[in-house]
Amino acid sequence: MPTVRPFRAIRYNAEKLRDLSRVVAPPYDVIPIEEQDKLYSIHPNNVIRLILNKITPKDTGTDNRYVRAKEFFDLWLEKKILVRDEKDSFYIYSQRYMDGKRTVDQVGFVGLMELESGGRDKVLPHENTLAAPKKDRLNLTRAVMANLEPIFVLYDDSPVTKLLNKYRASHRAIIDIKREGVKHSVWKVDDLKTVRAIEAGMKNKNIFIADGHHRYEVAKMYSREVLRSSLPKKLKDSAKYIMVYFVESDEKMLTVLPAHRLIKEMNGLKKNDIIKKLTGFFHIEKAAGLKPMMARLASLRAGHAFGMYLGRNDFYTLRLNDVSESDSVIRDKPEAWKHLDVSILHIFIFQHVLRLRDDDDNIDFLKDPVRCVKAVDSGEFGSAFFLNPTKVSEVKKIARMGERMPRKSTYFYPKQLSGLVINKFQ
Repeated sequence: MPTVRPFRAIRYNAEKLRDLSRVVAPPYDVIPIEEQDKLYSIHPNNVIRLILNKITPKDTGTDNRYVRAKEFFDLWLEKKILVRDEKDSFYIYSQRYMDGKRTVDQVGFVGLMELESGGRDKVLPHENTLAAPKKDRLNLTRAVMANLEPIFVLYDDSPVTKLLNKYRASHRAIIDIKREGVKHSVWKVDDLKTVRAIEAGMKNKNIFIADGHHRYEVAKMYSREVLRSSLPKKLKDSAKYIMVYFVESDEKMLTVLPAHRLIKEMNGLKKNDIIKKLTGFFHIEKAAGLKPMMARLASLRAGHAFGMYLGRNDFYTLRLNDVSESDSVIRDKPEAWKHLDVSILHIFIFQHVLRLRDDDDNIDFLKDPVRCVKAVDSGEFGSAFFLNPTKVSEVKKIARMGERMPRKSTYFYPKQLSGLVINKFQ
């Protein structure tokens, strides 16, 4: 387990901004263009201007989204719109929401985590990363010299969660925001006894990245870059850490949603061609609509099953007849990886059976099934495929094996709000 420590967070000044709900935002990578515009218009100090500044046709090497983010960041610090806490602290962060009829209270804490120890990376990822998003986040980090958003990690069983619950039961939250059905609450922990107890409780724990693979790799790249530079030692030391939201890997406290797949080009395949190709490997059932299809898919969660929409109200469920068929195609991978639904969907169905182009130019990802159907009906996409969610236990198992899942294998819900706490390098 890498070292975990408290820090002096930069936060919005509650004396100047009474309604913090107007200045926070979802993480940068789940914000579509239309929501970016909306967040810009809600408040002139919304964190969107830092985490995802707009690109304009007039951008240059000296005037671009990264330069503007730094200008806003510096200006807001100067005008005390953003202020730094006086004492090193951990920040308890809970997200309370409804998952169907179940009330979920996901509680964790935000702190700093050492990036590497003795040259060895002790943090376990589960997804691959892409060059373009890493280049984008590295340019932003260079400009603002800060972690603007925490990454989200899971840790093994620990007494820390009980400690966090005990603390928040006897202390008042410094932030309470309700957004899109989720109540976000933050408590500042700066008394030395509790801080030391949290540090002690995190020793020798495995750490799994849930969300933020690109930002984690960028933090390591930036840290190495700074260490080779002539920048001050304090900056080098502080860049060895990354801001992290730590949550215990308890299935009861976590909700993982699937990212459904939308296919643009179907390689000339018509509906009958698709059904014919899949029939030899899958038991196919016609569904009366989206809701019946999703309900049937959920009932088949114990096996390898998928939903499929081909337009014009043609909904189907697909249940794999024999996993050995896909095993024979998915080679050079451990059994646990082969038996992931998302692996079977991409390697076996898309690439082997349907011979579809499996790249981001041809495949898009959405968590909302209704939006998937609308995207196909509009003609923008040729088909949609639906999955059951990946289990947290599967995420941990794959990570422990040193493997990476296919892209967009998990969508942890809810997303943490950006703008609650910021870690500026000293």
